[in-house]
Amino acid sequence: MSDASLQASTAAGRDYAGQSLDERRAQRRQALIDAGEVIFGDQGFRAATVKAICRQAGLTERYFYESFSNSEALFAAVYKTLVAAIEQDMRSALAAAPTDADAMADAALRVYFSYMARPRVARIVLIEIFGISPSIDRTYRAATLKFAELTEELTGRLFDASLLDGQGARSRLVAMGLVGSTIHIAMYWNLNGYRESLDEVVGSALALYRAMAASMDAAAADKS
Repeated sequence: MSDASLQASTAAGRDYAGQSLDERRAQRRQALIDAGEVIFGDQGFRAATVKAICRQAGLTERYFYESFSNSEALFAAVYKTLVAAIEQDMRSALAAAPTDADAMADAALRVYFSYMARPRVARIVLIEIFGISPSIDRTYRAATLKFAELTEELTGRLFDASLLDGQGARSRLVAMGLVGSTIHIAMYWNLNGYRESLDEVVGSALALYRAMAASMDAAAADKS
């Protein structure tokens, strides 16, 4: 098919090489997201350019603006894609783990820190996400709340969350505290050049969950 025929087919939305226009657009969008992970992860948000992202994706700038209004919109898509993958894999790990609270916590934390062991992912999710714009800040807060919900589900299997009421605490706030501690361990690990092993990092985070479970067990014993 000639270039003119291809352009005409594209404009009309007809299939080309067995793919519809929507399928080709989706592929180009995904290529830009993949390229964004590389460029944002290597250079940071502020140093990244649309030209560099397009070069990495093998696309022209015309196709960038077909999917994204600006670099911030692409960054948001990259961040959301990564966070969704982390959450999905954590839930899959929980479902596959033995029905033992300690094993389940270990499985979920191991997935999270395995992602954070990838410098590009860690830079985007832990560092570059801050200070871009109020819109990106809201995106970060929404993702943190989703992880808090997942953590709340997990802690509900570790101990009886209703026991927190007798200690003047709330399960959601405790979950947020555990999420915050996990994020800060990951940030320290990344900024410290990954000197500790994955097992050491997972074990350190797991110690906080175990301490909370032990505290709740003690509260249950006092109550009985």
